Amino acid sequence: MELHALKVSLTEQDLNDLLRKYIPRNIDVEDLRVRFSDQGIHVTGTYPFFFPVRFETIWEVGVESGHASARLASFKAMGVPGNIFKSAVVKVVEDVAKQETWIRIVGDRFLADLELGCSKYAVLAHLHLKSIIVKPGNLMLEAGH
Repeated sequence: MELHALKVSLTEQDLNDLLRKYIPRNIDVEDLRVRFSDQGIHVTGTYPFFFPVRFETIWEVGVESGHASARLASFKAMGVPGNIFKSAVVKVVEDVAKQETWIRIVGDRFLADLELGCSKYAVLAHLHLKSIIVKPGNLMLEAGH
């Protein structure tokens, strides 16, 4: 199947539902939630360190060589920038990404081959990903020739 034109609109609820369905149960993050803003995708949760650490990350997303890309733009733990906890939380994301053949880590970015992801979880389709636009409450993905 080859897509010639596609616009997909995801709400925050859509993405939170997908996370609950597909994120491995063995990750050490509780209360994982996603929200959209002009800055990017906000991911919040609680990481059990020596005590529960509430964190917020902001991910800048886009398209790079036909793949969805995400870069960690901001990290806060317990309301303040926290490099001590950053590596622990980012490691959780890296561990999940390493379990998926359609996601790879390149420098400070995660690249997702959405065609491979679709073939694993849905159908084989040639997407020709063009853009990912994040606005408050909504993420728009455009693909096609």
